[in-house]
Amino acid sequence: MQPKTTRKFVNIVMVAAGLVLTAGTWTLAVAQALDPMSVSATIKPGDSFDVSKHVTTPLIPPKPDICFLADTTGSMGTAIGNVKANATAIMNVIRASQADSQFCAAEYKDVGDAFAYQLNQDVTATIADVQTGTNAWSATGGGDEPEAQLNALSVLANTASWRPGSTRVIVWFGDAPGHDPSNGATQASTIAALQAAGIKVIALSVGFDRLDLTGQATAIAAATAGVFFHGINQGAVTAAILAGLSALPTTVSMASNCVATTGGAMSTSFVPASQVVTSGETAVFTETITVSLGAVQGATYVCTDYAILNGSPMTDAGGNVVLETKTITIQDITAPSARCVQGVNPAGNIPAAGNNPKSGQNPDGFYQLLAADNVGVASVQVCDGGSSFCSALFLPNDYVKITQAQGTTPADERPGPGVLVSHLKLNGDAVLTVTDTSGNVTTAACLVPAPPK
Repeated sequence: MQPKTTRKFVNIVMVAAGLVLTAGTWTLAVAQALDPMSVSATIKPGDSFDVSKHVTTPLIPPKPDICFLADTTGSMGTAIGNVKANATAIMNVIRASQADSQFCAAEYKDVGDAFAYQLNQDVTATIADVQTGTNAWSATGGGDEPEAQLNALSVLANTASWRPGSTRVIVWFGDAPGHDPSNGATQASTIAALQAAGIKVIALSVGFDRLDLTGQATAIAAATAGVFFHGINQGAVTAAILAGLSALPTTVSMASNCVATTGGAMSTSFVPASQVVTSGETAVFTETITVSLGAVQGATYVCTDYAILNGSPMTDAGGNVVLETKTITIQDITAPSARCVQGVNPAGNIPAAGNNPKSGQNPDGFYQLLAADNVGVASVQVCDGGSSFCSALFLPNDYVKITQAQGTTPADERPGPGVLVSHLKLNGDAVLTVTDTSGNVTTAACLVPAPPK
């Protein structure tokens, strides 16, 4: 089995395959994505369904504040020259992936040199200023082999102008171990300061490859959820920085505005609640979409989901939050109402005879066709219980005359006399049939008196 540090180095080479250098310009081959981007469904009140949600994380974590911390002692000339020559390209690559990225530059030497630590440029959105800061690096000093990196990491963690809610990263590269303590900073206190500030450390051991001689780099990277790479050629630090930035852990969760947007008619839940993946990998969630029993039948609700990466919404290259739109139509499951009641005669009056309380029949055959629905009535018809005949369509509340005579040829005679829409002649009893816009059907009998003897 390969040692852990060797596996990590192999991983960085594999991650670097997602980075492309063409004509001196680095680009990132993986972009963040949310799949599916839209969900549409029709669902009954009280029901739910599941959707598999895939979040492909960006190679660079969101809203990054990235500080480049260089060992600028005498043996580091080639390494710092490589970074100085490519600093703007590095930052442009990051900016293309994360539009709200900011940067800073700092350096360290050793106690007794011209300075032990120096902030060349505080956190800023201006790439040119950070390039100017790195241009100030010069490979001088050093004295004995151990350097003052613990002091530098502690001071940078406590004094840089980190933005609230940012993904904070220190890219630290050097070729020698560090004093412990260093200007009062111990390994334990340095780790505590980094953790308190929420900083991840990418540690790159270059050149003589002795940065982790006493285990400092391994411990600091592990304690801050960062990464440590060793064996980096001094002329390849730029590639290692980009690959290191694209190998950081990203905490992914999902958020939704469905409850607020729909007034509680819809809700969503996600399993797992959150997960940690390496930047550039895909996190998979099962989303359960639930419609309340009180959701308005026939209504269509629209709401959105989005991914949260390291505490910030996932955005595209333009800085816009990546949204998944949900369009859910609530199925109409309520049948329409249908009733035949005594109606007006051709003169527009209700006959005094009224309904026959014994038979339930309407003795004069004048009816009003009542139909209503919670969403909408699509059709109103009267069908013949003694044949396959059905009338043409009526409107709700229309008045008709219905007569029944066995053996007659069914007919829908329009217009009916006076205020009546139709005179229906049927073989059997009349069946009022009402269909709503969702296809639900209700029938009701219109009891017709027997013909006179």
